[in-house]
Amino acid sequence: MKLIFLNIITILIFSGCNAQYNEVIKIKEILTPLKIYENEQLIKNNEKKQVFSYIYNINSKKDSISYYDISNAPISETTPIIFTLKKNKRTDEQTLMISEDTIVDSLNIKFSDVSKSISINNTDTYFLNFQYYKELKQTIGKDNNALDLIDLLDDLLGDYPYQFIYLKRVSSNKKYQIKNYKISKAKIKTNRTQSEIADIWNVTYTYDKNNILLSILKKSTDNVVAFEKKLIQKKGSQYKFKIYNNVESRYEDNNEISFDIKKNTYISLQHHFQFGIVKEEISQLKRVLYKK
Repeated sequence: MKLIFLNIITILIFSGCNAQYNEVIKIKEILTPLKIYENEQLIKNNEKKQVFSYIYNINSKKDSISYYDISNAPISETTPIIFTLKKNKRTDEQTLMISEDTIVDSLNIKFSDVSKSISINNTDTYFLNFQYYKELKQTIGKDNNALDLIDLLDDLLGDYPYQFIYLKRVSSNKKYQIKNYKISKAKIKTNRTQSEIADIWNVTYTYDKNNILLSILKKSTDNVVAFEKKLIQKKGSQYKFKIYNNVESRYEDNNEISFDIKKNTYISLQHHFQFGIVKEEISQLKRVLYKK
């Protein structure tokens, strides 16, 4: 009887886990250091290749994601970061709750039917075309689909919780898959890390005649460029972009990324420059496993 009872409990637990998480995604990436320059002089590179492994548990409604970084420890010894998208009954807005150990953070999402826009934390506003707004009003606003929220914010233009970057690997990529889904413009407010000054950024998006994204430009009111993304090549489901990102003139990244939205491949040639110590690091990040 004990054995039968234990078997029943095991089946119930297993069934419960499957009900809660119906999709598991395993991802492995390799970071290869290439060159290091200090004061424009090539120096010896003692950095070694690093292998990163991640597991994402996504429930059937796609409103909850558990993220495990198992690069240095097995999943049984890893505490997940849990992302949960739900309706805030008090404000009637959507809230993405982020829980990591004792750290709790959030993103608040608000829809405006009048301007066809989505506001994030009451500081950033993304203006969409009718088709994309209608889709996200349903999938994010009613269905709490976190993967579509990642798709909207995957360029990380605002002051979002640092954990949000971990979700980029499991974006729905809808705005790349469906040509008539477009962001027309955005207005972003960011706070400087070393002062109380806030910056206002105007973001413009350009598309070709087939509604393929050509570029994104994030520029301040006094014409300082903080972010620029340019399409280099598109071939079928594969995209290649050149991305420039400057953070308060403390460091800048000049990366070339290539990804395939059907094959789930990803590779990035990364140039990271630190102004204070005049140091540039060049590396390659390549995804070698994406398994569901």
